[in-house]
Amino acid sequence: MAAERATTVVDTSSMTPRHGRLRRHSGVAHVFRWIALGMAVVLTAVVGVVGISVLRVTTGITTVDLAADVPPAQAGFAPYEGGFTILMVGSDQREGQGEEFGESAYDGGKLNDVTMLLHVNEDHSRARVVSFPRDLLVDFPACEDPETGETVPAARNVQFNQALGRGGLACVATVVESLTGMDVPYAAMITFQGVINMSTAVGGVPVCFAGPIDDPWTGLQIEEAGVHELEGERALQFLRSRHGVGDGSDLARISSQQVFLSSLVRTLQSDAVLTDFTRLYAISQVAIENMTLSSGLGDIGTMVSMARVLADIPLETMQFVLYPNVYQGARVVPDEERAEELMRRIRLDLPIELGEDSLGVGSTDETPAPTTGPTATATPEPTATPEPTESAAPGTTPTPTPTDELDGVIGQDASQESCVVPFGG
Repeated sequence: MAAERATTVVDTSSMTPRHGRLRRHSGVAHVFRWIALGMAVVLTAVVGVVGISVLRVTTGITTVDLAADVPPAQAGFAPYEGGFTILMVGSDQREGQGEEFGESAYDGGKLNDVTMLLHVNEDHSRARVVSFPRDLLVDFPACEDPETGETVPAARNVQFNQALGRGGLACVATVVESLTGMDVPYAAMITFQGVINMSTAVGGVPVCFAGPIDDPWTGLQIEEAGVHELEGERALQFLRSRHGVGDGSDLARISSQQVFLSSLVRTLQSDAVLTDFTRLYAISQVAIENMTLSSGLGDIGTMVSMARVLADIPLETMQFVLYPNVYQGARVVPDEERAEELMRRIRLDLPIELGEDSLGVGSTDETPAPTTGPTATATPEPTATPEPTESAAPGTTPTPTPTDELDGVIGQDASQESCVVPFGG
């Protein structure tokens, strides 16, 4: 069991970062109308549902090869055939991002500060996004640099966010494959500046706060409870905020990010975005200039076909969940039993019902009370009459009712309008 492992942490920050083979695709004629659920947001930023329109772009797309085989490219603009899986990474890479992100003082390796896995099932009826804690201690497989052929050897109990520095985007994909048992043929990575530009191009994301936030670490300041429009640098401050939400942990940050992502999806699925071609063009430009895509996603036909699918998935079947984990000292390790059951259901496209208390420590479903004016009085819900149940025969044990509820898994679906919990709230 993971909880019984030694707690020695392998420090790989001094290793030379390994990267996949980068290629430039220029002169692309047609590009996306929305930018894939997840792809558009990583720091988490902006995972949005891909919607793609025929837009002309003259710049190139930077791509990198992954270890997994890439499915055949999708022809034309028909919806993607079958299910698909996309890895979404938000990098805290400071290089080239400017002094406002601590570039001049930052000498650490590149880290996958936010990592999420998007999976759409075979019949396109549901989508799941799994977030992986950056502090998760995992056993790393060997990661090979496709450009040099050099290999960083396998290691035990390495902090998950060091995968990017060990072997680039391809290494993050390899580690996620080992954790989930799923092939990862597609991946996308976005930087700090990309998150800022993307949230602005979308037109801002309305986020509900259960109270004021003052986080000196990221500079985020929310003056009062209620819904606030987040875009630009303020959106990045929120997505990076750990000390300002919940219990100040990375797990609280993930649950507050799920509040943002759910609202983002609702925003992107609204007519205001889908019919605004000026914003759609801006989104596609930002993606191309600020993202690194796997070679499979560099194919425009494939992206368009995914967009056709993601744009039509109902909000209530689009779920954001946290990879199950338990604390081990100051860090966390996989909760192997729950993690395996979660990923089994995702791999087999089985239903996942989240419990009523599934929201994490960084979010709540309680609407904040107004700060001015009379206090609203809630109308009590009428008491429901219980449905009649069939009694078991005397001397027998009633058969338990089957349930799809997955106990102990944290998350929400995109239809839930939850609120961010301030630190200590």
